[in-house]
Amino acid sequence: MAERVFAAKLQGVGFEDVWVGGHRPSGIDEASHYPLFTEEVIELMRKTLPPERHDHIATGVIVKARKPSLG
Repeated sequence: MAERVFAAKLQGVGFEDVWVGGHRPSGIDEASHYPLFTEEVIELMRKTLPPERHDHIATGVIVKARKPSLG
């Protein structure tokens, strides 16, 4: 999902002061720590992606928002 769409959805359900930032590239080695990626998928990525791409296959983003108080 695009960052701007995610931010808009947070605002749509009542969050305020939405901030999107903290972009952090992740590579295959980082992906291997998540259960979403099996050993077979990690191996497939290593075989099919060019070596110069192995250190940046995804970008993590930090999103902060505030839910307004009820009172």
